[in-house]
Amino acid sequence: MAATPAAAIVLHRVLVARSAAAIPLHRAPAPAPRGPASISVAPPRRRRWRGPLRSLPPEGAPAELMEEDSKFVPLNADDPMYGPPALLLIGFDKGETDKIQAFLKELEGEFLKVIHCTEEMTKQTLWDAMHTEQPNLEAVKIADSLPRICVFSGLTGEEMMMFINAFPETGLEPAAFAALVPNSAEKVLCEVIEEIMGDHEMLTGKNTE
Repeated sequence: MAATPAAAIVLHRVLVARSAAAIPLHRAPAPAPRGPASISVAPPRRRRWRGPLRSLPPEGAPAELMEEDSKFVPLNADDPMYGPPALLLIGFDKGETDKIQAFLKELEGEFLKVIHCTEEMTKQTLWDAMHTEQPNLEAVKIADSLPRICVFSGLTGEEMMMFINAFPETGLEPAAFAALVPNSAEKVLCEVIEEIMGDHEMLTGKNTE
């Protein structure tokens, strides 16, 4: 069966009841990625994924929904790293950066570069957005009126699950979660955002009916 194009993974913490304190995010840095099609070699004892992922349905999603849209596939703990080690915050305020940084420190995930989404970035590919440098956050003009999304890059499935499961401890407003995957790397960020939220709203909306 041909792989379904993957835009991103929409994740819901209710499906990832793993302890956030079980394993820290800290690890040796992976080799720098060479391009959208490259996949970094995971450190020893890391397991690898079997293919690109897109969306994870919330707990209790109706069976008919799963049958209607086969792109909803689980996030697995053995999914490997892809892309640079970064966390793209879409729809987050500058004032939330300190809480995110403190949260990453608790998880020993300081190796992740925190990036805020700007209007200019929404016109770039997701791959380019994840490589954005923002040495001076005060000078960054964050894009307004965007949905709250955390986009992971350079983390294993297990590490993403840890982050999502522990995210409520930050005290921040809820967010959707997504990950850079090979099939979404060259898509324009604004398109990726629409697809992520389309999946998220369809799942959460239908699940509450």
